[in-house]
Amino acid sequence: MNNDLVCFIPARRNSKSIPEKNTKLLGGKPLVAWSIETAKNCGLERIVVNTDDPKIAEIASRYGVEAQMRPLNLGWDDTPMFDVLRSEIFKLSPVPDHVLLLQPTSPFRNKNQVNIALGYFLANLEKYDSLVSVERVPEKYHPYAMILESSSGKRMLFRKLIGWKEKLFSKQKFVGPLLSGFPISTRIMRRQDLPQCWIPDGSIYLFRADNLKQGSLYGKQTMLLETEVTRNLNTLEELEEVEKLCAQK
Repeated sequence: MNNDLVCFIPARRNSKSIPEKNTKLLGGKPLVAWSIETAKNCGLERIVVNTDDPKIAEIASRYGVEAQMRPLNLGWDDTPMFDVLRSEIFKLSPVPDHVLLLQPTSPFRNKNQVNIALGYFLANLEKYDSLVSVERVPEKYHPYAMILESSSGKRMLFRKLIGWKEKLFSKQKFVGPLLSGFPISTRIMRRQDLPQCWIPDGSIYLFRADNLKQGSLYGKQTMLLETEVTRNLNTLEELEEVEKLCAQK
């Protein structure tokens, strides 16, 4: 495997949605361990778990990979991932040319998905600066049909069903979302005419390290890799649900 590539697994301690999320047990092992094992199963030579938590650093050591301690100010919920990457990637020695970002919240990505992504990206470095795993957006949630809440524009006729009687008979001024998003007058109504669209699934990011110096991890050209849908764990309810599935299997 390419020595110029590092697998970077960011695993901070704090999380409002799931306290100490990355050390929670899933299927009998810490959540962060799932991504570590996937990277090791891919034969990656450089695997770094970046954390602000000594407990997570100990887990990384137990699984035989490097732990990199980040500054405490990069461990908050509102800290952008880009800020972590820009700060920590260039502290590695040697500094890698390419980065595979595996977030612990996607524990069920498998080695085949990662190896396919690596194969496509490393074989097309002359064309692409990054690769992102995506899933197709269902027609029901197509962006051409979206209505976004906005702070400008004309209000539309809208009322939530919940509590509609109270709102209808009260003297309170109606407050609803503003019509924003794709212009309503030019929206495509026939589903057959909708363009294909995808959304990042959060499981695999590959990029040139130098992209970070330009203010983005994506660079100028990004390859989209459509993969099988994987579970992304962002709430305690989601974690508990998949833990039950693991116990059943």
